[in-house]
Order: sequence, then C-alpha cells, then structure tokens
Amino acid sequence: MSSFPQDGGHRSSDSLRHGKGIPAVANITAQEETSPLLLGQQTSSRYTDLNTTARNRNDPSNSNGFCRVRHEHGHDGNLDEADSSWEPEQQSHARRQLDPDPRQEQSLNATPPSRLQRLWTDTISKRLVWLKQDGDDNERSPLEKDLVRRLDVFLLTFGCISQVIRSRYLDQTNISSAYVSGMKEDLELNGNELNYFLTFFSISYCLMLIPSQVIITYVRPSYWLPGLEIGWGFVTALIAFAQNAHQVYALRVLLGLFESSAWPGMMTLFMYWYTPLELAKRMGFYHSCQALGSMMSGALQVAVLKSLEGIWGIRGWRWLFIINGLLTLLIGFTGFFLIPDYPNSPNPRCLSSSPSSPSSSPHNHDGHSSNSSSSSNSKSPLTFLGGWLTPSHILLAQARLQRHGRTDSKKITWAAAKRTFRMWIAYFIPILYIASVLAPYGYNYFNLFLKELKMDDGKTPRWSVEEVNMIPVVGNGVSVVFVWIWAILSDLLQTRWTLLVAQGVIGLIPCIIMSVWTSHPDTTPVSAAYASYFMTYMSLGTAPLIMSWLSDILPQDSEARTLIVGYSIAGVYAILTWSQVLIWPASQAPYYHYAWQISIVLWILVIIMCWMLNIIDVRILL
Repeated sequence: MSSFPQDGGHRSSDSLRHGKGIPAVANITAQEETSPLLLGQQTSSRYTDLNTTARNRNDPSNSNGFCRVRHEHGHDGNLDEADSSWEPEQQSHARRQLDPDPRQEQSLNATPPSRLQRLWTDTISKRLVWLKQDGDDNERSPLEKDLVRRLDVFLLTFGCISQVIRSRYLDQTNISSAYVSGMKEDLELNGNELNYFLTFFSISYCLMLIPSQVIITYVRPSYWLPGLEIGWGFVTALIAFAQNAHQVYALRVLLGLFESSAWPGMMTLFMYWYTPLELAKRMGFYHSCQALGSMMSGALQVAVLKSLEGIWGIRGWRWLFIINGLLTLLIGFTGFFLIPDYPNSPNPRCLSSSPSSPSSSPHNHDGHSSNSSSSSNSKSPLTFLGGWLTPSHILLAQARLQRHGRTDSKKITWAAAKRTFRMWIAYFIPILYIASVLAPYGYNYFNLFLKELKMDDGKTPRWSVEEVNMIPVVGNGVSVVFVWIWAILSDLLQTRWTLLVAQGVIGLIPCIIMSVWTSHPDTTPVSAAYASYFMTYMSLGTAPLIMSWLSDILPQDSEARTLIVGYSIAGVYAILTWSQVLIWPASQAPYYHYAWQISIVLWILVIIMCWMLNIIDVRILL
C-alpha cells in the first residue's frame, strides 16, 4: 500500500495552526476538493478566508472558530465579498455608460435590499456552505460518500450501541436506580455509600485513563477497546451478587479500569476518520448515546421491577446489572470486526482484501477513480464477514487526512508527552472541558431530588419508585435532542464557540433558580425546581463541540490531541473523586448547601474561556 508523506506534527505551541511542511496530495483537481481545510494553512489557491476581515483585529464579528472555505467551481473571487451592486462607485460608473446594460438599469432602479436581506446575503447564507459541500454530487465522489456511509453504519453505530449499553452515564444511572429501588435496604446502606460508589469508580477511571490513551497507540484499538468492554460486562454482572458495600467498592474499582478508554478512545478514532465538517455531528450523535443509555436504564429499571422482581429469588435491582452485563458482552465481541483501527494501519478483519493488493492511481487516492474496479468497489454491498472496507476506501481515508492537513496516528513517546506538556492548549482545553462537565452536574441527582420530596404530611413520598426512575427519562430525552441540535448547528454554521456560550447562558438560568429554591424552599414554588432540572438537560452538548474544536486547533499533532483528550477526561474524574461527597452529598438532597452556587461560577468560567479561546484562535493562531 502506498503511503503518503506525513508531517511530523512536532511544532512549537505558537504555530499550532500554521501547517508548515504539509505536502499536497498529488494530482488533486478542483473537482476533487470536497471539504474545507479548517483552521489550517492554505495549501491551495482554491482556499480563502471565510471572512477576509477575520484577520482584522478591529472586526471580530465573524470570529467563529473556522477560517477556511473553498471557492465554488468556476469562481475566482472571494465568496465572502458582499454583493457590491449597490456600491456608490459602481452606481456612478453605470450612470456614465452611454448604452447601459438593461440588467444594470434594473439593478439601479431596484429597491435597495433591506437590512434582513443584507443579513442573509452577507452573513447567514455564507454559513451554509456546509450544505453545498456535504450534499453536492459534484463536490464528493461516489467512493467518498460510500466511505462515510460505511463509517457511519459500522464504526459510528458500534460506538453508539456500545455507549447505550455500556456508558459511564448508564452506569451512574444504574447504581442510582438500584440505590432507590431496593439496593439501599438490601445492603444496609445508611450513609453516603452512593457517593463512595461513584468516588471509587472515578479514582480508578482517572488513574487508568491516560495510560489507556497511550496504550491505544501501541495496541490496535480493535483489540483494546472490545477487550475492555468484555471485562466491563463481566464486572457489571458480578455487582448483582454483591452482599455488602465493601464488595461493591472493589467491583467499582475494576469497573473504572475497564471503562477508562471507551469514550476517549472512540472520540480519538473519530478524529482520524471524519473530516472537520463531518466530525461534530458524529461526536454529537455518539455523545448523545450516553443520555440514551440513561433513558434505557430508567425504562429497563421499571420493566425489571414489574416483571423480574423475585424471579429465581433475585431482586429486581440485581437483575438490572445482570442484563446490562450480558448485553455488554454481546456488543463487545462485535467490536473485533467493526472497529477499523487507523487509516495507515487498518483492521485486517474489516478489509475485504489486502489493502496493498490493487494499485491505485492518485485519482483513486482522492476518491475519483478513472478505472472500473474502483467504481465497482464503491458500489459493493456492505458485507460483514467479507469485510466492510475496500483498499480504495483505505487510500481515500489517507488522502482525506492529507487534504485537511491532518496526520495519522503515531505512537506516543516521551518526547511527544514532553512537547504536549509544554503547550498552553494542553491546559486550556482540559480546564474548559472540566468546567463545562461539572457545571450542569446536578442533573445526575434528579432522581434523588424526586425521591426526597414529601407530601404535605412530611412523611409520604411524593413519587413512587417507578416514577422516580421514569421522570428523569424525559430529561434524558431532552438531552439527546439538544445534543443533536448543538452538534448539527456547529457543522452547519461552522462555529464552535458561539454554541458553547449559548449553552453556558442556558445553563446559568436553572443554577440561579435552584440556588434560590434550595435557600428558600418554603417561598419558592417546587415547580421552579422541576423546570430547572429539565432546563439543565439542554446544556449537556458541550463535550462534542470542545473536542471538535481541539481537532481543529491541532490538526497536525495526533499525539498531542490524544493526550489532551485523556488529560481533559482524567481531570474531570480527578475532581469527581472528592467533590461528590463535599458538593453533592446524598445526605443533603435535595437542599444542597453550595452545589448550585458553584455551578454558577463554573458556567461563568466556561463563557469567559470560550470567548478568550475564540480570540486566540482567530486573531493569533489563524
């Protein structure tokens, strides 16, 4: 298999975005350019700034985290130049013509466009370039469309199902659902054991996360990720047979070790296979499956309590862990065949034949074949046992990396780790990610809020056990919808930071309301608390946008990207190991003393950091 020259990615942090030394793919014509090079150096005259004033420090109006778009075929001018038919110079010139063109007369006599029309022409329509580039048959070859479709059908689908069945949010929902559905009484849990269950999981998860990110560059992801998933399934099923809190503590430690590389590992793989205009949507769909897992857990808990309670002498909450573990084992084994590894070292079990068997021309590399074999490959059925990637797909995946100035996976060495350690972005992104995850964290305790509410007599629970498990399912549904909305809008409007700030503003509102309600529950209606919890679910789409932004900022340093993803998630769990008991203690539910006030501070931090990173991104790194 022919390989393309790749940039080493070893650059100082002050030139993250310059892309010096990136080789152009040979024989790429104007028709073969299919997606914009985002946040990178121009490698062709067919690229131009999305807004030529973005470089001007005095005009930040279009600073949205993206900087490159491609000219339409047959146009040499800048796409971002506003319609100048109403410029005074042109009007004066038209009037001086002895025999003006009828179209010029019509233009001069027409009513000038309104402010809304100019807004659409000058701003909104230019943000919709994604629609043309993602849907125009002339922009993407049949082979490239087929590659993306196969990645969605196999890689993305496996990741999503894996997240639904086995995700940290499903795990947290399982343990919380079990706690309120009989686990507390059966294991005689009378204190903050629930918080400690999460704490022990977080400690082991945090300790293993960065080593897992390093291991995944040495061991094929198609071995490492499914192997961890299978181990996760066994341990989850064993929790059903625990007899005391100490046994659960030990199993939770093992669970954290097996969980460590699942979410960051898949996010890292997406960065190698999808282009910048495809990435946020896929990350959003994958991320939303965590909420789908929580929804499934709540619905499954209700079904188990009604149908399996007492079957074979096993309580309903124990059946929940057994079923969850068995499903995870089944999904884990399919990962050996569905994870494609990396473009430069594809999974042999995913290939229909040896990637080096047929030779391909440079046109084949970019997905525009001139021979019949590649055409037949692009139309081949999606077979499982025969492999779902062809040699042409692999060559095209490599060309897509080159086209967008990205490097393929490299083994993380001490030199790469030291280089990453000296980069400012290795601290900025983790802090931003940590703040955005912890700010809305109160939604994880929605079921405890419902469980602790009492009727007017102060003794009778306001909600039954089934209702306590089902009501948060509605909130998770809200989360799924809004994660999709944020991710699609990010690629559609070609912006990251504005949507992150929007989520921060939305997230501030319920935190302020809950701060008032917890301090004055007698004078503040409980309906305000219900509305606040549901509104919190609207601001859970920050992670895909931050990770996509990271991929845009560091397109050529795959080692740094992989490590920073690990730093970010490890930082979250490093804080969760101690903050749960102090900030969200179960004994204070639902009237937490300082939790919502801390969330307000974190959301304000997120908004400020996004604004700062956008300034650095557009005005300095560009």
